[in-house]
Amino acid sequence: MKISRRNFNGFLFSASLFSLYPNFLKSANVRDKYLVLIELQGANDGLNTVIPYSNPYYYNLRPNIAIKKEEILTIEKNTGLHFSLSGLAKLYEKGELKIIQNLGYPQPVLSHFRSIELWETGGDGTSKGRDGWLTQSLNSISKKYKFDAKAIHLDNSPGVFKGGLDGFLGPNSIDYNPTELESRDSTIPDLGNTNIGLLGELIKKREENHENIKSMKEKLSKKNSRFRIGRDNLGSQLSQVANLLDAGVKIPVFKVSIGSFDTHIDQFWKHRSLLRELSEGIFDFTQALKQMGLWDNTIIMTYSEFGRRANENGSRGTDHGMAAPHFLLGGSIKGGIFGGSLNFNNLNNNNLAFQVDYRSLYNHVLTTHFDLPNNPFSKFKSDLITKQI
Repeated sequence: MKISRRNFNGFLFSASLFSLYPNFLKSANVRDKYLVLIELQGANDGLNTVIPYSNPYYYNLRPNIAIKKEEILTIEKNTGLHFSLSGLAKLYEKGELKIIQNLGYPQPVLSHFRSIELWETGGDGTSKGRDGWLTQSLNSISKKYKFDAKAIHLDNSPGVFKGGLDGFLGPNSIDYNPTELESRDSTIPDLGNTNIGLLGELIKKREENHENIKSMKEKLSKKNSRFRIGRDNLGSQLSQVANLLDAGVKIPVFKVSIGSFDTHIDQFWKHRSLLRELSEGIFDFTQALKQMGLWDNTIIMTYSEFGRRANENGSRGTDHGMAAPHFLLGGSIKGGIFGGSLNFNNLNNNNLAFQVDYRSLYNHVLTTHFDLPNNPFSKFKSDLITKQI
Protein backbone atom coordinates (compact mmCIF):
# COMPACT_ATOMS: atom_id res chain seq x y z
CA MET A 1 0.00 0.00 0.00
CA LYS A 2 1.79 3.11 -1.21
CA ILE A 3 0.68 6.65 -0.62
CA SER A 4 0.27 8.80 -3.70
CA ARG A 5 3.00 11.41 -3.77
CA ARG A 6 4.15 14.29 -5.89
CA ASN A 7 6.93 14.07 -8.41
CA PHE A 8 10.14 13.55 -6.43
CA ASN A 9 12.09 16.38 -8.08
CA GLY A 10 9.15 18.70 -7.72
CA PHE A 11 8.92 17.81 -4.07
CA LEU A 12 12.58 18.66 -3.48
CA PHE A 13 12.10 21.99 -5.21
CA SER A 14 9.07 22.88 -3.12
CA ALA A 15 10.82 21.73 0.05
CA SER A 16 13.75 24.02 -0.72
CA LEU A 17 11.36 26.92 -1.10
CA PHE A 18 9.62 25.94 2.11
CA SER A 19 12.91 26.06 3.99
CA LEU A 20 13.00 29.82 3.37
CA TYR A 21 9.60 30.30 4.97
CA PRO A 22 10.73 30.44 8.62
CA ASN A 23 12.56 33.70 7.91
CA PHE A 24 9.22 35.44 7.74
CA LEU A 25 8.25 34.14 11.19
CA LYS A 26 11.18 35.30 13.27
CA SER A 27 9.29 38.39 14.43
CA ALA A 28 6.82 36.19 16.32
CA ASN A 29 6.94 36.83 20.05
CA VAL A 30 8.45 34.01 22.12
CA ARG A 31 5.39 34.31 24.34
CA ASP A 32 3.36 32.99 21.43
CA LYS A 33 5.58 29.96 20.75
CA TYR A 34 4.53 26.48 21.85
CA LEU A 35 6.30 23.14 22.23
CA VAL A 36 4.36 19.87 22.58
CA LEU A 37 6.42 16.90 23.77
CA ILE A 38 5.18 13.38 23.04
CA GLU A 39 6.94 10.66 25.01
CA LEU A 40 6.94 7.26 23.32
CA GLN A 41 7.05 5.23 26.51
CA GLY A 42 8.84 1.91 26.39
CA ALA A 43 11.18 2.66 23.44
CA ASN A 44 9.75 2.71 19.94
CA ASP A 45 11.17 0.44 17.24
CA GLY A 46 12.62 2.98 14.84
CA LEU A 47 13.42 0.56 12.01
CA ASN A 48 9.79 -0.48 11.63
CA THR A 49 8.70 3.15 11.90
CA VAL A 50 11.05 4.91 9.47
CA ILE A 51 11.93 2.05 7.13
CA PRO A 52 15.01 1.75 4.89
CA TYR A 53 13.08 -0.46 2.49
CA SER A 54 15.73 -0.55 -0.24
CA ASN A 55 18.46 -1.78 2.13
CA PRO A 56 18.80 -5.60 2.12
CA TYR A 57 20.19 -5.55 5.68
CA TYR A 58 16.75 -4.50 6.95
CA TYR A 59 15.07 -7.64 5.63
CA ASN A 60 18.00 -9.91 6.51
CA LEU A 61 17.93 -8.79 10.13
CA ARG A 62 14.13 -9.07 10.38
CA PRO A 63 12.93 -12.11 8.43
CA ASN A 64 9.64 -12.30 10.37
CA ILE A 65 8.74 -8.77 11.45
CA ALA A 66 10.02 -6.57 8.61
CA ILE A 67 7.22 -4.57 6.96
CA LYS A 68 6.46 -5.79 3.44
CA LYS A 69 7.61 -3.44 0.71
CA GLU A 70 4.16 -3.23 -0.83
CA GLU A 71 2.70 -2.01 2.50
CA ILE A 72 5.25 0.73 3.14
CA LEU A 73 4.30 4.40 2.63
CA THR A 74 7.18 5.65 0.50
CA ILE A 75 8.19 9.21 1.32
CA GLU A 76 11.64 9.27 -0.28
CA LYS A 77 13.51 7.20 -2.83
CA ASN A 78 14.89 4.73 -0.27
CA THR A 79 12.81 5.47 2.83
CA GLY A 80 9.23 4.86 3.85
CA LEU A 81 6.94 4.97 6.86
CA HIS A 82 5.01 2.18 8.55
CA PHE A 83 1.62 1.72 6.90
CA SER A 84 -0.13 2.96 10.06
CA LEU A 85 1.49 6.40 9.72
CA SER A 86 -0.61 7.76 6.84
CA GLY A 87 -1.26 11.01 8.72
CA LEU A 88 2.45 11.62 9.22
CA ALA A 89 3.13 10.74 5.58
CA LYS A 90 0.71 13.49 4.52
CA LEU A 91 2.45 15.98 6.80
CA TYR A 92 5.81 14.92 5.39
CA GLU A 93 4.64 15.61 1.85
CA LYS A 94 3.61 19.11 2.93
CA GLY A 95 7.10 19.76 4.31
CA GLU A 96 5.80 19.89 7.89
CA LEU A 97 7.58 16.82 9.26
CA LYS A 98 11.28 16.58 10.03
CA ILE A 99 12.64 13.08 10.69
CA ILE A 100 15.91 13.02 12.62
CA GLN A 101 17.62 9.63 12.47
CA ASN A 102 20.38 8.09 14.59
CA LEU A 103 19.58 9.98 17.80
CA GLY A 104 21.25 8.74 20.97
CA TYR A 105 24.04 9.54 23.42
CA PRO A 106 27.52 8.29 24.42
CA GLN A 107 27.82 5.13 26.49
CA PRO A 108 24.13 4.19 26.15
CA VAL A 109 22.20 2.67 29.04
CA LEU A 110 19.53 0.08 28.21
CA SER A 111 17.52 0.36 31.42
CA HIS A 112 14.14 1.98 30.79
CA PHE A 113 14.04 4.05 33.95
CA ARG A 114 17.66 5.10 33.90
CA SER A 115 17.70 6.05 30.21
CA ILE A 116 14.44 8.04 30.20
CA GLU A 117 15.79 9.91 33.21
CA LEU A 118 18.85 10.83 31.15
CA TRP A 119 16.77 11.96 28.16
CA GLU A 120 14.54 14.09 30.36
CA THR A 121 17.37 15.76 32.27
CA GLY A 122 19.88 16.06 29.43
CA GLY A 123 22.40 13.50 30.66
CA ASP A 124 24.38 10.71 29.05
CA GLY A 125 25.63 7.26 29.99
CA THR A 126 27.90 8.59 32.73
CA SER A 127 25.86 11.32 34.40
CA LYS A 128 22.42 12.87 34.49
CA GLY A 129 21.23 16.44 34.76
CA ARG A 130 19.91 17.74 38.04
CA ASP A 131 16.69 19.19 36.61
CA GLY A 132 14.48 18.62 33.60
CA TRP A 133 16.10 19.81 30.39
CA LEU A 134 13.57 22.61 29.92
CA THR A 135 13.28 23.79 33.51
CA GLN A 136 16.06 26.38 33.52
CA SER A 137 15.10 27.77 30.12
CA LEU A 138 11.42 28.08 31.03
CA ASN A 139 12.33 29.87 34.25
CA SER A 140 14.39 32.29 32.17
CA ILE A 141 11.67 32.91 29.59
CA SER A 142 9.04 33.49 32.28
CA LYS A 143 11.05 36.42 33.64
CA LYS A 144 10.38 38.27 30.39
CA TYR A 145 6.86 37.16 29.58
CA LYS A 146 3.66 36.58 31.49
CA PHE A 147 2.28 33.03 31.29
CA ASP A 148 -0.62 31.21 32.89
CA ALA A 149 1.94 28.47 33.64
CA LYS A 150 5.42 27.56 32.42
CA ALA A 151 4.58 23.97 31.53
CA ILE A 152 1.97 21.30 32.07
CA HIS A 153 2.01 17.53 31.65
CA LEU A 154 -1.26 15.78 30.83
CA ASP A 155 0.00 12.29 31.67
CA ASN A 156 1.33 10.63 34.81
CA SER A 157 5.03 11.07 33.97
CA PRO A 158 6.33 14.50 35.06
CA GLY A 159 10.07 13.69 34.97
CA VAL A 160 10.86 16.08 32.12
CA PHE A 161 9.94 18.97 34.42
CA LYS A 162 12.03 17.75 37.34
CA GLY A 163 13.06 20.61 39.62
CA GLY A 164 10.26 22.83 38.36
CA LEU A 165 8.34 24.51 41.14
CA ASP A 166 6.27 27.63 40.50
CA GLY A 167 4.26 27.32 37.32
CA PHE A 168 4.93 23.67 36.49
CA LEU A 169 1.55 21.99 36.58
CA GLY A 170 0.06 18.52 36.46
CA PRO A 171 -3.22 17.23 34.99
CA ASN A 172 -5.24 17.72 38.16
CA SER A 173 -4.70 21.47 37.89
CA ILE A 174 -7.40 21.45 35.18
CA ASP A 175 -9.38 18.61 36.79
CA TYR A 176 -8.16 16.10 34.23
CA ASN A 177 -7.50 12.53 35.28
CA PRO A 178 -5.24 10.76 32.75
CA THR A 179 -5.36 7.04 32.22
CA GLU A 180 -2.46 5.16 33.78
CA LEU A 181 -0.28 3.90 30.94
CA GLU A 182 1.40 0.54 30.95
CA SER A 183 4.49 0.51 33.12
CA ARG A 184 7.72 0.96 31.16
CA ASP A 185 9.62 -1.46 33.37
CA SER A 186 8.85 -3.55 36.43
CA THR A 187 11.73 -1.85 38.22
CA ILE A 188 10.50 1.71 37.69
CA PRO A 189 9.89 3.43 41.04
CA ASP A 190 6.79 5.49 41.71
CA LEU A 191 7.49 9.02 40.51
CA GLY A 192 5.09 10.38 43.06
CA ASN A 193 2.28 12.90 42.85
CA THR A 194 1.54 13.95 39.26
CA ASN A 195 0.98 17.56 40.27
CA ILE A 196 4.64 18.49 40.15
CA GLY A 197 4.96 22.07 41.35
CA LEU A 198 1.70 21.81 43.25
CA LEU A 199 2.78 19.65 46.16
CA GLY A 200 1.48 20.03 49.69
CA GLU A 201 2.71 23.22 51.30
CA LEU A 202 3.64 24.71 47.93
CA ILE A 203 -0.04 25.05 47.09
CA LYS A 204 -0.68 26.93 50.31
CA LYS A 205 2.35 29.18 50.01
CA ARG A 206 2.20 30.24 46.38
CA GLU A 207 -0.86 32.36 45.79
CA GLU A 208 0.18 33.03 42.21
CA ASN A 209 -0.35 29.39 41.33
CA HIS A 210 -3.86 29.56 42.78
CA GLU A 211 -4.70 32.65 40.75
CA ASN A 212 -3.26 31.27 37.52
CA ILE A 213 -5.11 27.98 37.88
CA LYS A 214 -8.32 29.83 38.62
CA SER A 215 -7.80 31.97 35.53
CA MET A 216 -7.12 28.90 33.38
CA LYS A 217 -10.30 27.20 34.53
CA GLU A 218 -12.31 30.36 33.86
CA LYS A 219 -10.95 30.57 30.33
CA LEU A 220 -11.81 26.92 29.74
CA SER A 221 -15.33 27.31 31.12
CA LYS A 222 -16.06 30.22 28.78
CA LYS A 223 -15.05 28.30 25.67
CA ASN A 224 -17.94 26.42 24.09
CA SER A 225 -16.04 24.56 21.38
CA ARG A 226 -14.26 21.38 22.37
CA PHE A 227 -11.72 19.62 20.19
CA ARG A 228 -11.71 15.84 20.03
CA ILE A 229 -8.34 14.65 18.85
CA GLY A 230 -7.39 11.18 17.61
CA ARG A 231 -8.15 8.10 19.66
CA ASP A 232 -7.41 6.43 22.99
CA ASN A 233 -5.09 7.87 25.64
CA LEU A 234 -2.95 10.05 23.41
CA GLY A 235 -5.99 11.52 21.73
CA SER A 236 -7.51 12.35 25.10
CA GLN A 237 -4.35 14.14 26.24
CA LEU A 238 -3.94 16.06 22.99
CA SER A 239 -7.60 17.08 23.19
CA GLN A 240 -6.82 18.71 26.53
CA VAL A 241 -3.88 20.56 24.99
CA ALA A 242 -5.99 21.76 22.05
CA ASN A 243 -8.76 22.97 24.34
CA LEU A 244 -6.31 24.85 26.55
CA LEU A 245 -4.80 26.60 23.54
CA ASP A 246 -8.21 27.32 22.04
CA ALA A 247 -9.27 28.92 25.32
CA GLY A 248 -6.34 31.32 25.13
CA VAL A 249 -4.35 29.75 27.95
CA LYS A 250 -0.68 30.77 27.72
CA ILE A 251 1.58 27.81 28.47
CA PRO A 252 4.73 27.44 26.34
CA VAL A 253 5.34 23.71 26.89
CA PHE A 254 2.91 20.77 27.02
CA LYS A 255 3.83 17.14 27.60
CA VAL A 256 1.81 14.03 26.74
CA SER A 257 2.70 10.37 26.29
CA ILE A 258 1.76 7.14 24.55
CA GLY A 259 2.88 3.58 25.25
CA SER A 260 4.06 1.07 25.94
CA PHE A 261 6.34 0.46 22.95
CA ASP A 262 8.29 -2.21 24.85
CA THR A 263 7.59 -4.82 22.18
CA HIS A 264 9.72 -7.84 23.14
CA ILE A 265 7.03 -10.32 22.06
CA ASP A 266 4.74 -10.44 19.00
CA GLN A 267 5.52 -6.87 18.03
CA PHE A 268 3.53 -6.58 14.81
CA TRP A 269 -0.02 -5.98 16.07
CA LYS A 270 0.82 -3.94 19.13
CA HIS A 271 3.21 -1.73 17.21
CA ARG A 272 0.67 -1.24 14.44
CA SER A 273 -1.96 -0.08 16.92
CA LEU A 274 0.36 2.31 18.75
CA LEU A 275 1.66 3.89 15.55
CA ARG A 276 -1.88 4.37 14.29
CA GLU A 277 -2.82 6.08 17.55
CA LEU A 278 0.28 8.26 17.29
CA SER A 279 -0.29 9.22 13.65
CA GLU A 280 -3.99 9.96 13.99
CA GLY A 281 -3.41 11.95 17.18
CA ILE A 282 -0.67 14.09 15.67
CA PHE A 283 -2.51 14.65 12.39
CA ASP A 284 -5.77 15.68 14.07
CA PHE A 285 -3.85 17.90 16.47
CA THR A 286 -2.07 19.66 13.62
CA GLN A 287 -5.42 20.34 11.94
CA ALA A 288 -6.70 21.86 15.19
CA LEU A 289 -3.60 24.06 15.45
CA LYS A 290 -4.11 25.23 11.88
CA GLN A 291 -7.74 26.02 12.64
CA MET A 292 -6.63 28.10 15.63
CA GLY A 293 -3.91 29.86 13.64
CA LEU A 294 -1.15 28.44 15.87
CA TRP A 295 0.53 25.92 13.57
CA ASP A 296 3.33 28.22 12.40
CA ASN A 297 4.37 28.94 16.00
CA THR A 298 4.15 25.39 17.36
CA ILE A 299 6.61 22.50 17.36
CA ILE A 300 5.68 18.90 18.17
CA MET A 301 8.58 16.68 19.22
CA THR A 302 8.68 12.97 20.03
CA TYR A 303 11.23 11.38 22.34
CA SER A 304 11.86 8.05 24.05
CA GLU A 305 14.42 6.37 26.26
CA PHE A 306 16.19 4.52 23.46
CA GLY A 307 15.52 2.55 20.28
CA ARG A 308 15.39 -1.17 19.67
CA ARG A 309 17.86 -3.65 18.26
CA ALA A 310 18.34 -3.90 14.55
CA ASN A 311 17.74 -7.65 14.55
CA GLU A 312 14.51 -9.29 15.68
CA ASN A 313 14.56 -11.66 18.65
CA GLY A 314 13.26 -15.22 18.87
CA SER A 315 9.80 -14.08 19.98
CA ARG A 316 8.93 -12.05 16.88
CA GLY A 317 9.77 -8.88 18.75
CA THR A 318 12.70 -6.56 19.38
CA ASP A 319 14.87 -6.00 22.44
CA HIS A 320 16.30 -2.82 23.93
CA GLY A 321 18.52 -0.97 21.49
CA MET A 322 20.40 2.29 21.07
CA ALA A 323 19.95 4.86 18.29
CA ALA A 324 16.48 5.72 17.01
CA PRO A 325 14.68 8.26 14.80
CA HIS A 326 12.37 10.91 16.17
CA PHE A 327 9.89 13.37 14.73
CA LEU A 328 9.85 17.16 14.75
CA LEU A 329 6.75 18.79 13.28
CA GLY A 330 5.64 22.35 12.78
CA GLY A 331 4.40 24.93 10.30
CA SER A 332 7.73 26.76 10.21
CA ILE A 333 10.24 23.92 10.18
CA LYS A 334 12.24 22.57 7.25
CA GLY A 335 10.83 19.15 6.50
CA GLY A 336 12.82 16.17 5.31
CA ILE A 337 15.09 13.42 6.60
CA PHE A 338 18.09 14.47 8.69
CA GLY A 339 20.58 12.85 11.03
CA GLY A 340 22.65 10.94 8.51
CA SER A 341 22.14 7.59 6.81
CA LEU A 342 21.73 4.34 8.74
CA ASN A 343 24.99 2.43 9.07
CA PHE A 344 24.34 -1.30 9.11
CA ASN A 345 28.06 -1.99 8.60
CA ASN A 346 28.91 -0.67 12.06
CA LEU A 347 26.44 -2.39 14.37
CA ASN A 348 27.24 -2.36 18.08
CA ASN A 349 26.00 -5.65 19.55
CA ASN A 350 23.29 -5.69 16.88
CA ASN A 351 22.49 -2.04 17.56
CA LEU A 352 22.66 0.93 15.26
CA ALA A 353 25.28 3.27 16.73
CA PHE A 354 24.16 6.82 17.42
CA GLN A 355 25.43 9.57 15.13
CA VAL A 356 23.54 12.54 16.57
CA ASP A 357 23.67 13.44 20.26
CA TYR A 358 20.04 14.02 21.22
CA ARG A 359 21.09 17.11 23.17
CA SER A 360 21.92 18.83 19.90
CA LEU A 361 18.20 18.53 19.12
CA TYR A 362 17.42 20.22 22.44
CA ASN A 363 19.82 23.02 21.54
CA HIS A 364 18.22 23.30 18.11
CA VAL A 365 14.71 23.67 19.55
CA LEU A 366 15.72 26.12 22.29
CA THR A 367 17.77 28.24 19.90
CA THR A 368 15.55 28.36 16.82
CA HIS A 369 12.12 28.15 18.43
CA PHE A 370 12.49 29.90 21.77
CA ASP A 371 15.33 32.23 20.75
CA LEU A 372 17.66 31.01 23.52
CA PRO A 373 21.11 30.60 21.93
CA ASN A 374 22.75 30.59 25.37
CA ASN A 375 20.78 27.62 26.64
CA PRO A 376 22.18 24.75 28.79
CA PHE A 377 22.81 22.65 25.64
CA SER A 378 24.43 25.30 23.44
CA LYS A 379 27.68 23.32 23.30
CA PHE A 380 25.87 20.40 21.65
CA LYS A 381 25.69 21.20 17.97
CA SER A 382 25.45 18.88 15.01
CA ASP A 383 25.37 19.72 11.32
CA LEU A 384 23.37 16.53 10.86
CA ILE A 385 20.37 18.25 12.54
CA THR A 386 20.22 20.76 9.69
CA LYS A 387 21.79 18.79 6.83
CA GLN A 388 19.13 17.02 4.80
CA ILE A 389 19.92 13.57 3.42
